[in-house]
Amino acid sequence: MIDYLDTIDVCRLLSKACKEAGGQRAWAEIHEMSPSYVSNVLHARCEPGKAILDALGLARVVMYYKRPEAITCPS
Repeated sequence: MIDYLDTIDVCRLLSKACKEAGGQRAWAEIHEMSPSYVSNVLHARCEPGKAILDALGLARVVMYYKRPEAITCPS
């Protein structure tokens, strides 16, 4: 079974990983990315990109669904 996460879940995982690494700057340096980028993701100023997702062992999935009002019943 696959666990699907939303952006809030990813930010929680990132926050936990930063705390375990000794802070945002430490985590960013370990994963060779800008501390400001990590901060921007944690403060919802930008979406987590490939670098952060890879470092957390995650992958982005795009999903589509049919809105209930668009569903028609067969005649």
